[in-house]
Amino acid sequence: MKISPRWSRNSRNEKGSIRKKWAGRISIALIFPDAYSVGMSNLGLQSVYARLNAEDRLVAERFFVPNHLWFSEESNRPLRDFDFILFSVSFESNYQNMVKALEAAGLSLRSEDRQDREPIVLAGGIAVQINPEPIAPFVDAFLLGDFESISDAFVSCLPELNDHSLSRIERLKRLADNISGVYVPRAYRPLYNASGDLVEWEYEQGFPFPVVPAIFFPDSQFQIPPVPHTGILSPDSVFSNMFLIELARGCGKGCRFCAAGFVYRPPRHWSIEALNAALQERKDTDRVGLVGLEFLGREEIGQLCKKLLDEGLKLAFSSLRADEITQDLVRLLKVSDAKLATIAPEAGSQRLRQVINKNLNEDVILGAAETLVSGGIPNLKLYFMLGLPFETDEDVQGIVELVDKIRRTVRPAGRSRGHMGSVTVSISTFVPKAWTPMQWAGAVKKPVLERRRRILQKGLNSLPNVKLQLDSVREAHFQTILSRGDRRLAPVLEAVALRGVTWSKAMREAGLSVDMYCRALGADMPFPWEIVDHRVRREYLREEWNRASKGKETAFCIPEICDRCGACGRSDHPTLRGLERPSCG
Repeated sequence: MKISPRWSRNSRNEKGSIRKKWAGRISIALIFPDAYSVGMSNLGLQSVYARLNAEDRLVAERFFVPNHLWFSEESNRPLRDFDFILFSVSFESNYQNMVKALEAAGLSLRSEDRQDREPIVLAGGIAVQINPEPIAPFVDAFLLGDFESISDAFVSCLPELNDHSLSRIERLKRLADNISGVYVPRAYRPLYNASGDLVEWEYEQGFPFPVVPAIFFPDSQFQIPPVPHTGILSPDSVFSNMFLIELARGCGKGCRFCAAGFVYRPPRHWSIEALNAALQERKDTDRVGLVGLEFLGREEIGQLCKKLLDEGLKLAFSSLRADEITQDLVRLLKVSDAKLATIAPEAGSQRLRQVINKNLNEDVILGAAETLVSGGIPNLKLYFMLGLPFETDEDVQGIVELVDKIRRTVRPAGRSRGHMGSVTVSISTFVPKAWTPMQWAGAVKKPVLERRRRILQKGLNSLPNVKLQLDSVREAHFQTILSRGDRRLAPVLEAVALRGVTWSKAMREAGLSVDMYCRALGADMPFPWEIVDHRVRREYLREEWNRASKGKETAFCIPEICDRCGACGRSDHPTLRGLERPSCG
């Protein structure tokens, strides 16, 4: 029986949500442990929701972080009524809400304490793909990698996984046996030395070690599953009533702080035929958001945009690389009534941009800004990071100087237009992420960050038409703890989520220190997140860290001709053995 999407009857005025009768169907609570507005702009969540509900024997309903009790969007059912709980996790800050959801469901919080009759708790998403360990004690099994690659096998396994005549561990073992990228934490045990550092892992026979995430290669011969795109339109999404579509997954630019750029290697793009097929699913909106521009060439972007504009659609873009901004692209933005464009220089000095492998010089950045504003885009947003490895106060002053140069560069265009646009400077505190060359770096101490923030405030607040946005240093430090954390953080998460204890107090109660997770790490230390085996070799990441220390840049990833990182050509890697290299364009 085919179930077609229909208009949602809930108070959110959605279009495209799916409702099914529960009788005879396996029920899945699909939880995005963040705000509704954020979740509905997430293509991963939208794709998993559509794929699961495409199966007649399944019913999947969404949950988001509520103000009170946890009830599903579709049928207003409580979380405890569902057969399975599946978290889609994009950010480490969501971990506290995962713990809150499990308590609201009336489940035993820890996987090892759950009885056979309790629902199986699963989790996937980029955050846990990078490092699942801080939340591992609460999850029965992680689904790591691309859902496109495992969805068919996962759906086939669900009836057996829901068979309560089998013990819980037997069901989880069969899940791991039949689906690549499945990580069952209770089958593994980390061992630490007297100093508290990870030494090695123990694991039960029959479970994979390390766990290899599944990967999906889109190509012209294999167009199913479809390109990730918006299935449910909502006026309350971050991108209100916008049809989002993924153009490419991963990025070969090689910015050394970006985990997604390394975890999603090799970068892959969807064929034009597949994109056109997905675009046919657009309904009830003329607004299209293009996601994953980073790995498409300017010619491909231009052709696609022109086609969409010729159809009368309005386009929106994520952050644009300064070296890809052309007059043709700006004309396309202007036709779409764009009033704001975003550029991410990330660092104020050329030296520090070389450290992070940004591969952008000042002339290109200034030229991009001038092209945008003279082309009719009045407002600019600039992304920078503070606290990067090898950063000095002079590099921070360089942000002030670069912003002032950008402001002066675009001023003539603003004057000729009779309206001076704004320049918004958004500052994020650097967080050393697992699976990046900068995973070995320590987080900059709070007093140093505060001093450097004052440099920015003093320099930027005095500039006309410049707005400064600063993030929370405190939150960045907690994100560092979770980004490089391990299972010992489980009681910390419980204390913070359920008892409202402060992070610092919860850490002390657990016998842990902030410095354990925020310090610089040794070259040969085993890392807790290496329970997962991504395709990029550790040796390559270390080599890139050494190049960063010398301010040396590395060229962009070109999969057809390059095997520097190992993502494309590791014959020892199970998911790549026997596969031809993808055509990444």
